[in-house]
This record gives sequence, C-alpha cells and structure tokens, in this order.
Amino acid sequence: MSDSDICIVSGADEIRLRSYVNHRIFAHEHQLDYRLECGLDRDITNPFFFKSAILRRVLPKYAWIAWIDDDAFFTDFERDTIGDQVRQAEESGEFLVIAEGPLEPNGFWSKINSGVVLLRNDARGTELLRRLTSVPLETVRSWWDEDRDGVFTGGDQDQMWWALNESGLLHEARIVSHRDLNSRGHYYESSLTDNAVMHFCGHRDKALGIARFAQRFGIGHELVPDHLLDRYSVRRRSPMGRAELAARAARQEAIGRAKPYLKPIVTAVREQRARRKEGM
Repeated sequence: MSDSDICIVSGADEIRLRSYVNHRIFAHEHQLDYRLECGLDRDITNPFFFKSAILRRVLPKYAWIAWIDDDAFFTDFERDTIGDQVRQAEESGEFLVIAEGPLEPNGFWSKINSGVVLLRNDARGTELLRRLTSVPLETVRSWWDEDRDGVFTGGDQDQMWWALNESGLLHEARIVSHRDLNSRGHYYESSLTDNAVMHFCGHRDKALGIARFAQRFGIGHELVPDHLLDRYSVRRRSPMGRAELAARAARQEAIGRAKPYLKPIVTAVREQRARRKEGM
C-alpha cells in the first residue's frame, strides 16, 4: 500500500470553519489525498449523520480513509500521524483506528471519540458502516450504560460503539490514546506538538475557541505554521479581527452567566416534549 491509497476526508452540510486549510496542507505534506465533502443526502435526521453519508460514499474509492471532523485540526505537521497509524493497523490486521474519548474537565468521558476515524476499505469496514447507519438511535440508547460506555452523545459515535460491540468487530479495531489522534486543549501543556490533533468539540463558539487556542500558542487561526502557509500560497489568514473576537467573547460570557437560570427552563421544555412524544 502507498500513501496515495489513503485519503483524508472532512466535511458537513456547510463550510463552517477554516479547518480545510489545515487538513489540505497536512495531507499534501504527507503525500495523502484530501477531499472536502458536502454531506447532504436523503433522509438525514441528525446533523451527526452527514458524516455517515460521506463515509459511505467515499470509502469505496480508497484503501483507507481518514475522517477528521471539521472542528478538528492537525497540530503536529512533522509527525506522520495518519500514515503511521495505518501502517501499524495493517501490520496487525486491523480495519479501524480510533482514539479513546479523553476525560473532559466536566467529568465526561467516552470509550471512543469519532471525531477522527481511520477506516479500511474491506468487508469489515463496509459492515461497520452498514450497522451504524441502520440501527436506530433509540436502540442504541436503550443498550447504553453510562458507567460502562461513558457519555451518550446522541449521534454516530454512539452508533459506532454499539456496532463494534454487537458485531464482534471490536477485537479487530485499534483504540489509541487521544494524544495520538484526537485530543483536547487542556492536554496541550507547552507546545502544539504535545498531541497530534486538537478537537474543538463542546465549544459553544468554535471559531472563538479556535482563535483563543491559536493566540495561546502564537499561531494563526488555521493552526498551520507560517512557513507552510507561505509554501501553499495562503493569502487570507486569521480572518477574525480583534473587534469580532472581543464581541464573541462578550457574548459567550453573557451566555455563561445566564445559563444557570435558563437551564431549568430548557430541561422542563425537553421533558414536556418527551411526554408529548410518548403520548403520540
């Protein structure tokens, strides 16, 4: 297998962030293909399922695909993150590489996090996609045990963990440390090379979270070193100016202050909707 048989894939139903600059440059630096996909498809009932639609469409075109969420960024451009993981998986006969869900500051954790997924184009990869896209979320929710499985997120991640367990394919998958494939800001101590990928999941304002993280390490909002931005002729850089950054920060602070008062109202509305649904 050559590196050209591996494709980094990202996308959603819209282009929200400039992560495509980060992904494209990383792919080119490591001689990998790259696709930015629009996930629109028939019968999508959950925003997480745009990813599933893209995976089904792209997997047959490559030996391996490396999915990365549009709110996840490569931070170590020297490390051959994708190629090394794929080669190790092939040597071990594994068809899937995915990271553990890191422990979050609020105590949340999960067995896996599907923000970055390396999937092999073989019968096992196809079967995993078939299972996770066909099982209703209600079935997964009734099977779920938070003490055993971690937080239930209501999306493709839960379906994937269910499918791996129920199909018996879990023993043919590689679950790696979050530091090697899919980490969080509080695990970056001193350098962008502390981890391979920074995933901004859970941020209310992702663009603000990215800008603040970039400021912390003295880098542009694309999280790409300047010499690589120069090499790839990136002219528009760090588009969020100081005024917009300050306005977004003030808005988020206001929401944070209001959240304790709004939460009981939101909870009551959700419970009322659930009761209505049960009565239908």
